[in-house]
Amino acid sequence: MVRHDILYLLAEHPEDYVSGEKISQHLKVTRSAIWKQIKILKEEGFEIEAQTKNGYRLLKTPNSLNEWVLKQALTTTSLGCTMELVDVLSSTNDHAKGQARLGAVHGHVVLANSQSSGRGRLQRQWESPRGGIWMSVVLRPNLSLADASKITLAASVAIVDALRELFQLRIGIKWPNDLIYQGKKFAGILGEVVGEWNAVQTLIVGLGLNANFPREKLSDSLSAITLQEILGYEVDLNRLTAGILKNMEIELKLLENKAFEELRLKWSERAVGLGEEIIILRGEQVLQGVFKGISIDGALLLETEDGEKSFSAGEIQLRSKKSSYF
Repeated sequence: MVRHDILYLLAEHPEDYVSGEKISQHLKVTRSAIWKQIKILKEEGFEIEAQTKNGYRLLKTPNSLNEWVLKQALTTTSLGCTMELVDVLSSTNDHAKGQARLGAVHGHVVLANSQSSGRGRLQRQWESPRGGIWMSVVLRPNLSLADASKITLAASVAIVDALRELFQLRIGIKWPNDLIYQGKKFAGILGEVVGEWNAVQTLIVGLGLNANFPREKLSDSLSAITLQEILGYEVDLNRLTAGILKNMEIELKLLENKAFEELRLKWSERAVGLGEEIIILRGEQVLQGVFKGISIDGALLLETEDGEKSFSAGEIQLRSKKSSYF
């Protein structure tokens, strides 16, 4: 793509201007065509300075998701090796499932600027306005079904660590798949198997993160917060996405190397509610006890009057006895 070729040339000379004539000769296109492509890049959010005698200089890349910028930021070996960035999807997870059935490789990433029918755990609606990170990753890991169920735990650690590295933010993990800041939901994770696991061995991990938009873009009924509200400014979504994928790849390797105990320790250090009294809802049944952590298979451990009990993510909902959202 000519636009990307122009960006590569400008990025190679970050402190200098690159003349239109030089770009024209290098890419074998007219200067008029270059001007048109520069105009499109500016519309996409690239800050490009143009001087009549000197040419063009790239000053800043956009904060919004951009495939070229994201590829430059990636440091992974497999996650993000192929990717799609679509303006609007009904659901990135559904699209990724379709791509997986068509043969999408391990690490294929699907991103959308917004989702019209995003969903979370238990088929709940996930509001996905522009400015967030709405992403699904196709995974074909070397894991048993039991270990694959722990991938959402790995993804939650990856998001927390990326935010800590980039913004020094302390985000907590609420079992099994929510990320919390000061008692408000900030991000969520949804893992779904494609086909029969033993036959296909493909998992889709969906990540939804409230980022560059005000809290008012979400329903008042949600106990939610956005990164823009926390930090007071917009962040580079490409850099953040690359950081999440980098850390997810690290955690996946731990799982594939049978090092779940290390992952469990990381998860526990980042979890909220440990040692607190909680309420568990299982259908119409209400159980109370102390949250003791997670088991070797990733199940929640609850200390009750009748002894320790374990619960899988698919069967329960978790609440704080303090009536807070952790």
